Amino acid sequence: MWVNSRALVLIVVWISSSMFSLGAGPQRPPGKVARAVRVEVAPTLDGNLNEPFWRQAPVISEFIQRDPQEGAPSTEKTEVRIIYTNTSIFFGIVLYDSEPEKIIAKERTRDDTLESDDTFEIILDTFHNRQDGFLFRTNPLGAKFDSWFTEEGRRENSSWDERWSVGVSRNEAGWVLEIEIPFQSLRMQNEDEPVWGIDFKRSIRRKNEEAMWSNYHRDFKFTEVSQAGSLVGLRDIGAELRLRIKPYLTAGASRVFVDGESETDHLFDAGLEDLKYQLTPSLILDFTANPDFAQVDVDDQVSNLTRFSIFFPEKREFFLENANVFDFGPGGGLRPDQRPELKFFHSRTIGLSETREPIDILAGVKLTGQLKGLSLGFMDVQTEDFKDSPGSNFSALRVKKKLFSRSIVGAMVTNRQSSQEDDFNRTFGIDSNFIFLNNLHLESFFIGSQTPGLEEDDWAARPLRIFWQTDLLFAAAEHMIIGRNFQADMGFIPRTDMKQSLAEFQFKPRPASERIRQLEFAAKLKYIENQDGVLETREQNVSFGLVLESGDQVNFNYTSIFEFLEDGFRLRGLLPVPPGSYGSDRFSVSFAPYRGRRISGFFFIQREDGFWDGNRTTTSLNPRIKWSENLSFQAQFRLDDVRLPAGSFSSKVSNIRINYNFTNDWLTSTTVQYDSIQDLVNLNFRLNWIYRRGDDLFVVYNQTRRAGQTDRAFILKLTHSFDF
Repeated sequence: MWVNSRALVLIVVWISSSMFSLGAGPQRPPGKVARAVRVEVAPTLDGNLNEPFWRQAPVISEFIQRDPQEGAPSTEKTEVRIIYTNTSIFFGIVLYDSEPEKIIAKERTRDDTLESDDTFEIILDTFHNRQDGFLFRTNPLGAKFDSWFTEEGRRENSSWDERWSVGVSRNEAGWVLEIEIPFQSLRMQNEDEPVWGIDFKRSIRRKNEEAMWSNYHRDFKFTEVSQAGSLVGLRDIGAELRLRIKPYLTAGASRVFVDGESETDHLFDAGLEDLKYQLTPSLILDFTANPDFAQVDVDDQVSNLTRFSIFFPEKREFFLENANVFDFGPGGGLRPDQRPELKFFHSRTIGLSETREPIDILAGVKLTGQLKGLSLGFMDVQTEDFKDSPGSNFSALRVKKKLFSRSIVGAMVTNRQSSQEDDFNRTFGIDSNFIFLNNLHLESFFIGSQTPGLEEDDWAARPLRIFWQTDLLFAAAEHMIIGRNFQADMGFIPRTDMKQSLAEFQFKPRPASERIRQLEFAAKLKYIENQDGVLETREQNVSFGLVLESGDQVNFNYTSIFEFLEDGFRLRGLLPVPPGSYGSDRFSVSFAPYRGRRISGFFFIQREDGFWDGNRTTTSLNPRIKWSENLSFQAQFRLDDVRLPAGSFSSKVSNIRINYNFTNDWLTSTTVQYDSIQDLVNLNFRLNWIYRRGDDLFVVYNQTRRAGQTDRAFILKLTHSFDF
């Protein structure tokens, strides 16, 4: 048994904390109630509510604005009806619009956030624990976005994909939706007459208006399901799916050109993408063997002008399934420039080398769901040998328990073990998130690690992070420690030997103005020392933001920075930065146009004087063009002009993505990337035919040119599910 006495102490503390009550506030009393009606025949999903059984269902209306006028009735009428059969729940939605010709709908891409379009969203809290739920979003073209969130949206897996269907039509009164969500696509309690949490949200893009059915208060996010209504009327339902087997086949060829010589390799492979077995309606077992990731999106090219590693998010299907169950303590950023200071578990470390080369995975198994009031996640993955390194076994166990109405305590252990006896890394930790007075959060975590040759000071902790968050005010303070010898091979830890203190304040009033929707005044202090008390980083930041009624946003930012380097490094591998103390002043301005326009995106310019005793000017253009409902462009252009005492360089990085979607089931994506420093040009084309719900044919072409070498690959991949 490898868990030592420290692990036992942590586990005892966690168990104890789950057994006492701090009076964190009463359970929110029942709010709005929706009723579903059982029918014997499923409706045809054509966007027309002409079947007579739709008239049997009560009408749900009375949507209330969150923006621009909190508490006011929605400017456009919305009606929702709910019916269900033995296998699925159906929603019939009529979205009236006084100016139907102005409805905005230009996106067909699967899993696009659809933030530029008119949308309708459904949240289902199937365990009715007022913390976890499933979100489904669609637009007037029937495009689909879904996610699975826990802890009231604090952790959200937007890459979760399941099977559900949409029928849509438009007429002179607005637009109409029919949505089917199979019960087998959800996780739920096995009850005769379950009660679910439920809420709806409508976005009218041209008016910059959001209206909710229940949770319309600005102090709460839509995913904070403690504020949702309740769904009653369900009876004798169940997820009929017990077993799904999803194999895959891949075929193709690759060719490498080096100095005029070429080498061709023919590809053929098969494996088990996923075997999904439903142990109970709320507990799912997943198994994969020789998985293939040929269809995965390429990582964005990033201009990294820091001395720390880049954080790349997970994009692989097997690891994304139920991924938020394994989140622990502080979360990671959504983009590489939002690098977390510590991410205890990051599945990106499994099956990929430090240089992001794929390592074959022999097999993997996951168990996730709810068990006797606990959220449970278990994962075990075995990788193949890679170059001179032996294969490793990666395992993780995560348990969380709900306390009171909205609080969480949890525990987690991880283990990486290779075939060599002295090559392992083990970690164990506990975390908690207590919520008081609706908006006061108290968070903490403690983690220990075991690694051969790294004893003493091998732990990390955030004893307390406290913050108050409302629409008007955000105030936070925290202290975090990462030991010299702390190591988490299954996590992302860019910096050890540190003690970080952080304070942040935001004041966001909404003036009585016809042009200005909200102002934001913010200040932030980050102070990082090493374990000997030597100051290594200090950042003092003030900013001013402006949100206009038009939807446009502008932000002005100033940061005073101090950095101490005990060891030097090479900036982007080019210019040496010697040890010493450095101070700089960074100024920036950014502009984000209203998302409903044909051209939107993000535009940014920054100047940093004193940057490693030199200066840096950064210009970043990130336009997004919605040319039509079939064609869209999204680009990132970044230019860093750097001048240091040791020399100067210009770094040009671009990521251009072109989406052309023939229909919602025939989708193409073309990505072109360029990095001037690495002399890299990459082209990726992907055609995705969704020939039936949950099953795909991928056609992928990759071409990469770097430093005199050109790699080309053409790959076909087919998946097909067998349900029992």
